[in-house]
Amino acid sequence: MPSVTASMLNLDRPKPHNEDAEVAVLGGMMLSIEAASIAITGLRLENAFYRPANQTIFNAMVELSSGKGDISLDPIVIADHLDRSGKLEEVGGRAYILQLLDSVPTAANIEFYVDIVKQNAILRHIIATCTETIQRCYSGDEDVHALLELVEQKIFEVTSMNETKELQTIQPLALEAINYLEKLATGDADVLGLKTGFDFDKMITGLRPGEMFVLAARPSIGKTALALNMASNIALNPSHKAAVGIFSLEMPALALVLRMICSLARIGLSEFKSGAVAKSKWQAVMTAASELNKAQFIIDDTGAIDILELRAKARRMKSKHNVEVIFVDYLQLIRAHTKSNASRENEVSMISGSLKAMAKELNIPVVVLAQLNRQAEQGEKPKLSQLRESGAIEQDADVVALLHRERERQQEQRDGDNAGLPSEVIIAKNRNGATGTSELLFFPRYTRFENKGNAGAEDMPGATGEF
Repeated sequence: MPSVTASMLNLDRPKPHNEDAEVAVLGGMMLSIEAASIAITGLRLENAFYRPANQTIFNAMVELSSGKGDISLDPIVIADHLDRSGKLEEVGGRAYILQLLDSVPTAANIEFYVDIVKQNAILRHIIATCTETIQRCYSGDEDVHALLELVEQKIFEVTSMNETKELQTIQPLALEAINYLEKLATGDADVLGLKTGFDFDKMITGLRPGEMFVLAARPSIGKTALALNMASNIALNPSHKAAVGIFSLEMPALALVLRMICSLARIGLSEFKSGAVAKSKWQAVMTAASELNKAQFIIDDTGAIDILELRAKARRMKSKHNVEVIFVDYLQLIRAHTKSNASRENEVSMISGSLKAMAKELNIPVVVLAQLNRQAEQGEKPKLSQLRESGAIEQDADVVALLHRERERQQEQRDGDNAGLPSEVIIAKNRNGATGTSELLFFPRYTRFENKGNAGAEDMPGATGEF
């Protein structure tokens, strides 16, 4: 089968490369320590050189630089190093190394040579990824979801090859750190994460890129409502309207939008069922719908989605819509791609780890809803140990928030009662900050949470919390 594929794509022809540029890079590294540093920084990717001998010589230069600092990479030192490792003859001997030095008169253009070599290496990696993908597709013995995950992961790896970070000294970093601390102390939005609009932002300094925020509660406590309020506040923040991705495994997309409209308009869905909706409330509904229509929400309501499919769709959300945060409702409904005899705890651990990896890969915050076990209903406030089915959730999460309130109070509340129910968001884990409790009020009729000190605010947008 591989031969058929090669024939179809004419893969037997030479892959992209530029031998002159490769020679110029190696020769330039011998002429200048600074040029060697630029090349080592820019070409630290697998098989950057097309010719194996050139790659072997480059690896030797990297080893020499790593072992003895700013050592001069002259032909004698390189040849001796290769000779002691038994690789001198396979690269063409001392004659070839001297030829490299004689082939380039100056190292002034090293950055251009490095870029040529790097771009060709990336093209070869793309070809290799696509070829492997075609062969795997033809083999027909792999799970499609696993194959899609593998392909997208490899493409992202190729993309990251084109990202180069320069070497940095401590002096500018120290000044940058002081500037960051000053902005953090004054609440400057530039250094804070995405603001949820609730008071617990002060403890967690917002939802930060690459972090996993777990919001856990027992059923019917309001974790979905709080998550949607957070999502609405982020998307409608007048100073920065971020695109928000939502994976809803429990509720259809239309139900989510209805909830958000009713929450913003402060009107219960039951009022529409009775047919007695005042004109003023209709106006509030239209205003809420108009505000949401200007926002960017990307919703996927696939039920019992596989974690591999979820991560693939999340990548597309990021690349196509540039989402700045993703909400997942909720973790225990995600299917794991594991062996049939794997325990549920192992499955949940795998899912939790994958969601954390997704946050780091996409460099955005991921808010994951999760259930607490039944021990959380025994009168006391919930604890980290009550995260259902896996301790790995606590381990993987950067922030764990436990939503708590007395469910009986809601059951006692009459339909016409507009009073808010006391609720608490307990920041039980905060990897990079303080823990503590934030008091909220929950309005069941509107599926709406508000800061206790901000209850009754009806300004739009962002009336759910405060900015």
